[in-house]
Amino acid sequence: MRLRRGRMWGRGIRGTSLAAAGCAALVWVLAIGATDVRAADKPKSAADAPPANFLDPLLEEVWKAEGVKPPRPASDEEFLRRAYLDIIGRIPNIQEAQAFLATKEADKRGKLVEFLLNHVDYQKNFATVWTNLLIGRGNQGREVDRMALNGWLRKQFAADRPWNDIVYDLVTATGSNRENGAVNYTLAHLESEAVPLTSLTTRLFLGQQLQCTQCHDHPQNDWKQSDFWGMNAFFRGIKAEEKRAADATGLEKYDHTELSDQPTDAFARFEKRNGMMGVAFPRFLDGEKLAPGSKLIRRVELGKRIADPDSDLLAKAMANRMWAHFMGRGFVNPVDDIGPHNTPVAPEVFDALAEKFRDSNFDVKQLIRWITTSKAYQATSLRVEKQGGSAADDDGDDLFNVMMLRPMTPEQLFDSLTTATSAHRPSASSARDDARRDNWMRQFLFVFGNDEEDETTSFQGTIPQSLLMMNGEMIRDAISDKPGGFLAEVVAQARRSRSPANAMIDQIYLASLSRHPTNKERQTALRYLQTQPDSMWVVQDLFWALLNSNEFILIH
Repeated sequence: MRLRRGRMWGRGIRGTSLAAAGCAALVWVLAIGATDVRAADKPKSAADAPPANFLDPLLEEVWKAEGVKPPRPASDEEFLRRAYLDIIGRIPNIQEAQAFLATKEADKRGKLVEFLLNHVDYQKNFATVWTNLLIGRGNQGREVDRMALNGWLRKQFAADRPWNDIVYDLVTATGSNRENGAVNYTLAHLESEAVPLTSLTTRLFLGQQLQCTQCHDHPQNDWKQSDFWGMNAFFRGIKAEEKRAADATGLEKYDHTELSDQPTDAFARFEKRNGMMGVAFPRFLDGEKLAPGSKLIRRVELGKRIADPDSDLLAKAMANRMWAHFMGRGFVNPVDDIGPHNTPVAPEVFDALAEKFRDSNFDVKQLIRWITTSKAYQATSLRVEKQGGSAADDDGDDLFNVMMLRPMTPEQLFDSLTTATSAHRPSASSARDDARRDNWMRQFLFVFGNDEEDETTSFQGTIPQSLLMMNGEMIRDAISDKPGGFLAEVVAQARRSRSPANAMIDQIYLASLSRHPTNKERQTALRYLQTQPDSMWVVQDLFWALLNSNEFILIH
């Protein structure tokens, strides 16, 4: 593929016109630092090379020991789109794609990662990810303020707080669920004597699936029924109280919920398999107990143990979950079922990453840097065909030798469509925008009716989902030829260029797929343009086809 040559990279400010790509040089210096733009023309010495990632030698040993080939690196186009989606939750806009693909900067991939980690959408994306993990996407009722939790998480990621401090605050949060968004995590799972809260806390923060041991001992590891209820007993003494306030008419109505803790002697009661009743006082997974009659606040004591800076459990749980976020699968799968019964892939790499994360003071951004600059993350998703057939060579897939194809989450898809179509420009009604996003999310949400209200989101190939992508409101708006719309701007600016047809095709491919078209794709589009009297029809058809392609929907 032939790329335009240049040395700068755009800031990626949403809503700028296509002509704004010309200021990419200035933006590169502002975003990354005072880089000598002429350095790209100089020969590179060994001293100029980017620092090695500590994961790479460990990964190379694994690949060599298992007899698999080292990964082929992804193209710049593939890495660009992948990094944007994984770190800030959307594809790059045209200006961002043009600027990155054009620059010759050394270690431009590492600089891209740094740029994205300092982008305002970084905290937005990971706040969304963790809001979904903590309370799900469904409606939790008036006592759970989703926006307050999301806003609280944004502040934590924006402030680069250590992960163990964030977790401590989530586990121990008290006060108003509006003023302290972290309170909503506990409020969302207090039903059934906090059984869901017990299960989710151990899964998310400790990587341990204890939920089945509420009824019986675990069949595959050493967890006992008493272990689950010992953790559950930490959640005794919680008090949730609804507060009411007068509205403009003087009528009282629900205002917020207050969460507090009281010292208690309460124990958890559970029925054993033999029909006898058991009791459990607070006991952490390492066996440490709180003495009966203790006046300590139980959730505070639990938070201290989970967030212990020397904790291997917290470090491993987060390292495995973040590796899965970026790679499509964890060292251990399911990601929240770590233990001797579930042998990890590449255990040396897993242990080293978790240890480094713990030693970094649970620095989330540093964890992301290590993962995204590794050879595993920068591997291509393209597979080499075997001789004599079209079957792909999947040797080493489980060893992170080839990047796994992943569907976008509904949030990534929504934000990527708005980016590709310039629909992120402010509208006259924010309420209408919120309603449209909520309606979009409902198309992809599947809730399972168990006691934990598990949910999943995925592309299931259903008729409603297909129609949503093919003919939904967002797609109709995307391919609209209305004045001031994205396609109208593309056509208008292309007509002022020396080669209008090529300019239109380039803009459509960059907007949707973050790359230039291949020669074959370009020639096909050019032939179509030559046969039609109205170029807008062709541009609309092309844009519609690309937005509905697997290449757009998948992270690769």
